[in-house]
Amino acid sequence: MKQQIAKTQIALEYIGKGMTAAQAARKLEISESGVYAALRKTKAKDLGCCPTCGYKLRK
Repeated sequence: MKQQIAKTQIALEYIGKGMTAAQAARKLEISESGVYAALRKTKAKDLGCCPTCGYKLRK
């Protein structure tokens, strides 16, 4: 059985290729707020912060 990739993950890939979050959301027919939330959580994880509260995590 083939595993499917979530539409928000596909939208993040589009953003990485230069598309805006709004364009990616419209193309995949999902809410813009969901794409922006996923983008914010991804950036927080890259910075080493908690995606919910923004507190710096220990390594």
